[in-house]
Amino acid sequence: MTSENRKNYVCVSCGNPVRELIKKYSNTVKPTHCDKCNQITDKYIEVEEFIILIDALLLVSAAFRHMICNGNFKLYWKISLVVLLLESFALCRQKRGDESNTALHEKGFYMCTLQNIGEYLLITLLLLFITALLNMRQLVKIGLASVTLIILKVVAISNFSKFFLLPILVWRSNTTDFGRKLHYMLVTGHHLCSLIMAYNVVGVSNNHLRWLTIILVICAFATKEYVRYLAEFEMELYLS
Repeated sequence: MTSENRKNYVCVSCGNPVRELIKKYSNTVKPTHCDKCNQITDKYIEVEEFIILIDALLLVSAAFRHMICNGNFKLYWKISLVVLLLESFALCRQKRGDESNTALHEKGFYMCTLQNIGEYLLITLLLLFITALLNMRQLVKIGLASVTLIILKVVAISNFSKFFLLPILVWRSNTTDFGRKLHYMLVTGHHLCSLIMAYNVVGVSNNHLRWLTIILVICAFATKEYVRYLAEFEMELYLS
């Protein structure tokens, strides 16, 4: 677990808490090794953020642990903003198609942005509820504010899956309706896998209830998608 007020590092390989990631000697600095798994505590310390992001998109659990627990998250907040705008544009494009009405497109984009922000907040609240349900002791021990920040990071990282929406935006006119739907379905599946992995690796849930946690996260994701469907239906009525 990570607290912003008191930085607690973890081994990116096994999640075991560690005191430090590097040891400073007279003329050199060396990475520490985990007492539990004997692996280097954090192999991403001197790795470029772009490589870490690629590993996160490849669903590497060590990358998730580094980003959430050990690394500086400021850059990833900025990337999350880019992802939000990308997803909003993709959603607006999906709804409005190639209509030439610029004002309608702009209005739809803003509405889609608000919808996506609402979805982010909803899934954050649902994951907070799951955390309280499965591990209230841990929630009380760490504090609601710290756990909320961790879950916000989990949601932000899982949303990086939306980068895979780029191909359908570029080649939209060269694919079929079935191809577009299949692409969105694959992106949604990757997003769900990323959310489950990111939530599991930070240790806010009870490790003895891992399968129950996965089922509850899937249920939370399904609830969010259902609310999304209702919001899209209402938006269509509003914009039509």
